[in-house]
Amino acid sequence: MSVPGRLAEPLALGNYTNAWQRFRRAGLGWLYRHDWHLAGVLALAILATAAYALWPRGAASAVLAPAAISAADVEAAQEKTVIVYVNGAVQRPGLYNVGATLRVSDAIVAAGGLTEEADPACLPNLAAHVKDAKQIAVPLLGHCARGKKAKLDINTATREQLLHVPGMDASLADAIIKYRVEYGGFLALTELKSAMGLDANTYKQLAKSLIVN
Repeated sequence: MSVPGRLAEPLALGNYTNAWQRFRRAGLGWLYRHDWHLAGVLALAILATAAYALWPRGAASAVLAPAAISAADVEAAQEKTVIVYVNGAVQRPGLYNVGATLRVSDAIVAAGGLTEEADPACLPNLAAHVKDAKQIAVPLLGHCARGKKAKLDINTATREQLLHVPGMDASLADAIIKYRVEYGGFLALTELKSAMGLDANTYKQLAKSLIVN
């Protein structure tokens, strides 16, 4: 074999080696010049991957889910109250906010109950339902009647007391007591006409002896 033929292989390999080194230096130089670009792209890729992995899948449904309301909360929200003024022979006279379904006796209990000076024979109708903005007066001993012309409270009078009222008969007395039980008492004496249908003459006679406290 000729000498030039054997020398061709080392020369060609050297050429390839030199070319690879030039390419390598050129590639490293490009990386060095653009290293902050690559770092930024890599950081964004890492953040995007982490956000996707940690994003709560059920967040939307959790926000839109309605809050649970118990039956007790609904009942409490629907409960109505009224304000009454309790005064006279009670422990703590004043304004009280009580349930609309309660009785006069409950309002008196809320005011601390009766004092020793209360007149047991002249109490308001304890079984009547409380009504908003009404006064519940508990008379003191000796302060029930106001002289000979004192009027009888139609909401607290007994059947026997009603029967002694001029112009009153047994059927009307029974109707008044029934009305008190069904509606919690009279708000005004005029209800004898508007709700019970009394004629003007009978009402005028009864109004001389009856009153609504």
